[in-house]
Amino acid sequence: MKTSFTRDRAELATRFAEFTPEYEAEFNTQLRKVAKLEQTLKLTEEQKQVTETLYEKADLVNKEFNFLSFYFKRADLDSGILTAVKKDLVSRNIEGACFKMEGLMQYVAENETVLVSKGMAAGFVATLETDVEDFTIKNALQNKIMNIKGQLHEDNAGEYKKLYTYITTIAAAGKIMYDGVGKVDEYTLGKVLSRMRIINSGKVPPSE
Repeated sequence: MKTSFTRDRAELATRFAEFTPEYEAEFNTQLRKVAKLEQTLKLTEEQKQVTETLYEKADLVNKEFNFLSFYFKRADLDSGILTAVKKDLVSRNIEGACFKMEGLMQYVAENETVLVSKGMAAGFVATLETDVEDFTIKNALQNKIMNIKGQLHEDNAGEYKKLYTYITTIAAAGKIMYDGVGKVDEYTLGKVLSRMRIINSGKVPPSE
């Protein structure tokens, strides 16, 4: 829309007097300001690494639980709690998985003798305790980073609102001015957003 407005501003100004060169300059300044904020609010390398290791851990533990599920079946034990934990791990509900793993550890400890007789390693409960501790540390760090980013968004909500006002004003004027003309699509927010999604998907080169 920035490109369209730059091209059409003078023409739009013949019917919408507020679209002065100063207005365009202020709009561009606000765009740059928000673009800079967006760069700051992108996933940090630290969060990417924490998330990656957290989910890798979830996958490894979930795979290990396939063996535990086998032992449960061989011992004719109720696998409900184990199934629930595995579901949380797959859906990346780490907090839920940790909470349920406390109950799983207790259940495994109570039935350790029979489970060991079916192939489970002795002392497996200690392994589960280590897993829960690791999950808790990684998940807490991820949440801390996300909370910081959330606060940044909240602190800068006014800047986003200001840009939104510029965009909706220009879009509304453009739709009126170019009603029935092909380039009206350039001022129709739904179509602009749709085009952005296509470009970001890589299906259409950004230059098109």
